Amino acid sequence: MTELPGRVHVLPDDLANQIAAGEVVERPASVVKELVENALDARARRIRVDIEGGGVTLVRVTDDGSGMDRKDATLAVLRHATSKIGSIDDLRRIQSFGFRGEALPSIASVSRFAMRTRKHEDDEGTLVRIEGGSPADVGPCGVAVGTSIEVRDLFFNVPARRKFLRAVSTESAHVTEVVESAALCRPDVTLVLARDGRVAREWLRTQSREERARDVFDDEPLAACRGERGPMNVEAFLSRPERARAGATRLLFFVNGRPVKDRTLARMVANAYGSVLEPGRYPVGVVHLDLPPELVDVNVHPQKAEVRFADGRAIQDALYKIIAAPLARAFGLPAPGASPWAHYHKNRAEERSLPPEPAAPPPPPTAYLPGIFGKGPAPADASGPAPFGQRKQKPVDEATPPLTTWNGSGELPPTEHWNGHSGQTIPSEPEPDPWGLAAEAPPPASPFPAEAPQTPPPIAAPPRPMPYPTAEERAQTAERPGAFSGLSFVAQVRRTFLVCEGQDGLFVLDQHAAAERVTFERLRRAYETRAVASQRLLIPEMVTVTAEEAAIIEEAQDAISRTGLDVSLRGMRDAAITAVPQILSARATPAVLLRDLLAELSRVGERAFSGAIDLALATMACHGSIRAGDAVSKEEAEALFRALDEVDFAGHCPHGRPVVMRIRWSELEQKVGRR
Repeated sequence: MTELPGRVHVLPDDLANQIAAGEVVERPASVVKELVENALDARARRIRVDIEGGGVTLVRVTDDGSGMDRKDATLAVLRHATSKIGSIDDLRRIQSFGFRGEALPSIASVSRFAMRTRKHEDDEGTLVRIEGGSPADVGPCGVAVGTSIEVRDLFFNVPARRKFLRAVSTESAHVTEVVESAALCRPDVTLVLARDGRVAREWLRTQSREERARDVFDDEPLAACRGERGPMNVEAFLSRPERARAGATRLLFFVNGRPVKDRTLARMVANAYGSVLEPGRYPVGVVHLDLPPELVDVNVHPQKAEVRFADGRAIQDALYKIIAAPLARAFGLPAPGASPWAHYHKNRAEERSLPPEPAAPPPPPTAYLPGIFGKGPAPADASGPAPFGQRKQKPVDEATPPLTTWNGSGELPPTEHWNGHSGQTIPSEPEPDPWGLAAEAPPPASPFPAEAPQTPPPIAAPPRPMPYPTAEERAQTAERPGAFSGLSFVAQVRRTFLVCEGQDGLFVLDQHAAAERVTFERLRRAYETRAVASQRLLIPEMVTVTAEEAAIIEEAQDAISRTGLDVSLRGMRDAAITAVPQILSARATPAVLLRDLLAELSRVGERAFSGAIDLALATMACHGSIRAGDAVSKEEAEALFRALDEVDFAGHCPHGRPVVMRIRWSELEQKVGRR
């Protein structure tokens, strides 16, 4: 006979506290986080964190906050004792960091704990000692106004937990991240971090979040992105694309001042960079989201590291729209003192590109550039150089309806969206939305529709940024209107770099990266408006494909044809290319274009289908642009500069490689000994 379980009973306090400690206290950094947040809730203006042995031997957090009297100090170390909430209604609109009343008793149950605290009006302070969850020993002490908490010998009574801790340097690094995060969320507070008796970092109080962000990320040139949409306000300070990292560990998010981790928001930020960031790469920086507390649930994670939004889709949509336009215009010319080439990372698409063809004598400008970037040779009677990549005639964009953009009022105009269930494109009017955060239809979850529609569906693309910025908007991001066209072309060197003179220095442009950015923008605009012109091949080119690639060709026929490639299957493993994009026909071979497109469509990764299309267009633009080794005349260079002023992310190629490097006059004078 199976033995029945024992009778239900209430766990002893020390055992319950250790169980709670397993959720709250993971490592010394967890202790620092809870104690620093308590200090911030106490309205401290200066907080000092001392650690020894990575925080295992000692964690001491001292603040000049409001402090506690003896009664409150005695209650504070009991489970579920808090001054921050009193009813369920308070739980729905929490504005403090702590609110559960679990941190202090949990910490005290796995350490040798001592708290000294005093209120301003009290003559003496209070000392509370607890060792491994034993009853509290309370008495008087002398202490400055505020609170000082010492946590010694963490996990001394739980050896199984202690042996899982990492090296001292690793634990110290985690503590530094916690204090740095607190500094970012509260720029009005001074924070000091000392390791083994020596001050390691100090963040003096500042006047704004931006000033604190630039202090924390002192080696990163950050772009400021600010905006408001509905009830949400966003302040973001993000790095240049070439400084992106493989993970999102240095992309920090704060919701109403609370540090949180949210992979979806991180992807939205990465997607706002467009194709200049490969899937899986994230910028460095900080994003602050402020919205009414009743629209955020902070009570969803044991360590309060995650939150749940009342309307997550609207938050994502608003974040994208707010930061996309400022990012697009912020990264043109390099920031003063920046050295983007030092951080160049070779992208995957460049590795797949073919070796450059032998340089040939350049044709006249009016025939050379339009053949690559325009729609064929210029008319015989054309006078003067044509704009970079355009014929002297009405461009295709003027004949197509303008792209729909957000009007700044918090509402989206009527649009069309793809109905993934019926396979139809249906018009929709904006529904009443008290937030003003109506999100557009999301991209399909998989690269292809579940059913083959009768009417080819449009591929959902990320929301387009606002129109090209005005002079006033550029001034807000320290960019000048016509920044590239204002450069004076000096010479082409090694048939690779264009050397130019500017007011504040010497500029060196990578001709291939610059032309690639312009070509990509025109391909993307034409793709979105279904206006990519094709050039028929006299003889179809046959390409052998895999079974997976054949399936992509069959299922994504409409998306492929919109890029200007006309491809059809001839049998199980053979594809016939009968037309190529006219804008690329002079340089890229049909087989290379098809293989690049199929490679990107089969590797959607973290991005939606529209993101894969962007990457494919970027790779196609790479093969269809001026390359290293091509001679470029002065007229062609000046046309390229004018074209760069009309595109987003002009300072980077579609794969994120920097287009331009600046050498300031003062730096040049110093190098040659003139100062």
